[in-house]
Amino acid sequence: MRPQYYYDPPRSDWTRRLKEPPWSYLLIALAVGLAVYMVFALPQYGARILILLIAFPIHELAHAVTAYRLGDSTPKYDGRLTLNPLAHLDFFGSLLLMIVGLGWAKPVRFNPGAVRPSPRTGAMIVAAAGPLSNLALAIILALLWRAVEPILPLGIQANSFINLFFIFVQINVALFFFNLIPLAPLDGFMVLRGLLPYQLAYQLERIQRFSFIIFLLLFILPIPIFGWLIGGPTRAVMSVLF
Repeated sequence: MRPQYYYDPPRSDWTRRLKEPPWSYLLIALAVGLAVYMVFALPQYGARILILLIAFPIHELAHAVTAYRLGDSTPKYDGRLTLNPLAHLDFFGSLLLMIVGLGWAKPVRFNPGAVRPSPRTGAMIVAAAGPLSNLALAIILALLWRAVEPILPLGIQANSFINLFFIFVQINVALFFFNLIPLAPLDGFMVLRGLLPYQLAYQLERIQRFSFIIFLLLFILPIPIFGWLIGGPTRAVMSVLF
């Protein structure tokens, strides 16, 4: 029998290296520089980049910290207790955000059986933490706006900054309502499941496998359902904040 020679070359996990210093700091610095440039060139896309760098990491960190504080160490083992955007961003969700203004980050894994006070209630609290972080960020920035508005200078550059600021807050409010849509894997599914009586929650879980199809139908149908669920409430909240 002839000897079998096999060589497995060493593999370089370059995506993991990008999440570690100094490369992670370099990528974040480049993204911040691009966002600053977009402030004056295309404020709408500059705001979306800041959503990727700030709002998405805060949203996922809220999930991770809540699950960890309720007794589950899974987010800590997965390296999700961080504000580093590279630990949270999802490629397709980020791409969709840049194209249409709404997207998602990489979901935080957690064990419902390990969270307090019960798997059902604990999962609901963990799910609600993400959207609430977007709403809290929008409220904090609106209060900051009220504080600095009287001293803001006038001019083209100031107008670009104001446009960026408003768009950033608006997307955060829209993400709050978007994530509360009760379709898996959005946070609203687990929130609604935790609020419903057990029998209705069981029926909701039975249609979970059809969530993606329903989600696509909402995009395809000529009825402006997303406008009702997201656009109208977002405008109402923005009118209150500003």
